[in-house]
Amino acid sequence: MVEIFTLVAKFFVAMITWALIFIIAFTRFTTCQNGLGYKTPPMGWNPYNAFNNAFNETLIKQHADIIANQGYLDVGFRYINLDDGWQASERTNDNKLTFDSSKFPNGIKDLADYLHKYGLLFGIYADAGNQTCGGHPGSLDYEDTDAQTFVDWGVDYLKYDNCNELRRPEQQRYQIMGNALKNATAGNNKTIFYNICEWGTSNPWIWGPDAGGNSWRTPDIIAFWPSIISIIDSQVRLTEYGESSRGWNDPDMLVLGFDRIPYEEQVTHYAFWAALKAPLILGCDLGKVTNETKALILNKDIISVNQDSLGLSICQVYYRTDNKSSFDIWNGQLNDGYVAILFNRGIEPVSITLDFKEHCHLNGSIEVYNLVKQQSYGDYTNNYTAVNIPKHGVEFIKLIGGNDIDNDRPCLNYL
Repeated sequence: MVEIFTLVAKFFVAMITWALIFIIAFTRFTTCQNGLGYKTPPMGWNPYNAFNNAFNETLIKQHADIIANQGYLDVGFRYINLDDGWQASERTNDNKLTFDSSKFPNGIKDLADYLHKYGLLFGIYADAGNQTCGGHPGSLDYEDTDAQTFVDWGVDYLKYDNCNELRRPEQQRYQIMGNALKNATAGNNKTIFYNICEWGTSNPWIWGPDAGGNSWRTPDIIAFWPSIISIIDSQVRLTEYGESSRGWNDPDMLVLGFDRIPYEEQVTHYAFWAALKAPLILGCDLGKVTNETKALILNKDIISVNQDSLGLSICQVYYRTDNKSSFDIWNGQLNDGYVAILFNRGIEPVSITLDFKEHCHLNGSIEVYNLVKQQSYGDYTNNYTAVNIPKHGVEFIKLIGGNDIDNDRPCLNYL
């Protein structure tokens, strides 16, 4: 009798467990095709920065193997996204996009299935013009057909570019694809993450959610320091638009893992993208990443800031520039504390003091935790000073404890 009771109990526990799994999955994949469907920014890899359009099925699968087996998937890097160059030069006779068979001999559906078996997600590239930036067939006027093709192939992410647009308004073109994705995914218990790669020319952070977007490109990046700092500056006025209730500002893919960017500048780059709640899409050759850079990429404390359930971006709260020093202070709220970036813009080491009351609206005893070094610096009251931050470097810290003085965010107002 006891054995029967035990078996029945185990059966009901199993049924409840599977019911919960189904509910979570159903909730995750049946959210409307708009900016409310994804509560944290996507993380993944795209070949463009390292390989441009010189990628193929073998290279993509090699990187999928690395991501699945070398710790990247374990910390959240899940999307493998193709860029421009996967397509054949012409559509099929029935006007469908198809793949370059010399690059993808087994086809796109086979590649998507390969990634899904690992638990990875598959992304693809298309363009809101009559041709892509690389001269392949665009999706303008074929939005419904292409959206259905993407669903049939098992696509989970669409990067939708902005070349050769025939002077049609950006919002109109992106809205049409947003509607097409919504219609194509309806009833399929999934969505396709929609990255509006419009380059920021017509303020997509304002209309992106209404067009069905989950993220929107602000500027494009180049793998050297002037581009990185220019993008950081461009985000100052945009931080209010990127959050889990709307979608994510996309300051372009990460350029970690490129030799021409010194390690300290890579730390700064990663810290800002993580705390701005930007998509974390790697773009380097993962087979050639140094151990130091790989450890930085896989840093769970940095990633936890990006994936924080509250989903709020940091903002700039202090800025100073003079002949001797130039630095910023940024901070933002987390689900379990606050995060701050003390940023040395200059070319000489500098010490920066974070005033808890002025810069964070906090008082009391506060633990300071270094997210890059993954170590606690102990408790402080009133303020914390980071000493000798190197040129172009940051002190990236989490503040734990203390008391909120008010509910206002101390962001600088540039309006």
